[in-house]
Amino acid sequence: MRDRGTDPQIPYPGSGKPWPGICHARRHVTLSSYSSVVTKGQGPCKTCAQINNSRKAAEKRRVKPEAALPNIRKANVEPLEPFPGTQCTWRCRCNGCDREIDVWYSSVVYAGNGACFHCSSSAPIPPDEARDEMLALGLEPLVPYPGVNEPWRSRCLRCTRIVDPSLTNARKTKGKCRFCAKRATDPGTAVEIMEAVGLEPLEPFPGNVTTPWQAKHIACGQVVSPILDKVIQRRRAPCSSCAQHGFKPDRPGYIYLILHSELAAGKIGIYNENSERLRAHQRNGWTLIAQELLPGHLAAKAEGLVLDQWTSLDLPLGATRDDMPQGGWTETVALVDRSIADLLNDFTAAVESSR
Repeated sequence: MRDRGTDPQIPYPGSGKPWPGICHARRHVTLSSYSSVVTKGQGPCKTCAQINNSRKAAEKRRVKPEAALPNIRKANVEPLEPFPGTQCTWRCRCNGCDREIDVWYSSVVYAGNGACFHCSSSAPIPPDEARDEMLALGLEPLVPYPGVNEPWRSRCLRCTRIVDPSLTNARKTKGKCRFCAKRATDPGTAVEIMEAVGLEPLEPFPGNVTTPWQAKHIACGQVVSPILDKVIQRRRAPCSSCAQHGFKPDRPGYIYLILHSELAAGKIGIYNENSERLRAHQRNGWTLIAQELLPGHLAAKAEGLVLDQWTSLDLPLGATRDDMPQGGWTETVALVDRSIADLLNDFTAAVESSR
């Protein structure tokens, strides 16, 4: 037993019984029998055998430098040092951004991950750089930068509509704006826009937003032929003699100005006393900053003056239908286009002019 590498610690117990000993190589306790070690030729120490087998397996799996080099180059990087193995990072230079980076060989070659974090679409970037990139893509951010993979409320610089792609998606998609990509200008959406301002289409959607579309103004029954694009821009049906949303001009009414911080938008509106209109907006995150009680017809006149002011300045809408399930999105403006001070001036001037 000593010749085979273990030093027995008790008298010989018999050929087939465990014989406690001490391994010569690493001083482990052994319990192998005489027959297994001497007769069958097995090693006396199971622990040493496991260690040796692990080493042989690791050597068999070891990535050779001559194989690692072409594999890592496929990830568009150039090593700056000899291959250190798979258990530590490999200093390389990214061929895409020319930065020095530390690469995990297993992550890139076996897991298929990108080598360069800086070139990854999920890499964080400073807010100023993110805004500049969004503008370069044709989108004007309306709220602070939320992160590269989060929806970012923005306005398309081409069609002025509000969209909310993440910076990652804006980089990848050909059509940055879903409206310009014709994905949102469908008959169903067009009908919803008309109905939202109190118009009932009398014929199918003409196919674009610049062709007159015959419709009935629900409030008074008058037949009109508005252009959908103008309906969106003007924020109301082309029938100034009729009030919307059930407002009664023969009763006292409030004109109000509200803001929504997350949408970065302001809204003008009117409601009669005892109406739930304003409370519905407040339940959806809007905050009242100004209101005035007037005879109903004067409140409607003041609202019209504010909307006319915004239309004359060609200010796009500040909210979408999805932003305001309670309605009223056609009477909004983005705070990036009209400051709170300007909105208060618009409100005050309209009230004073209506009296």
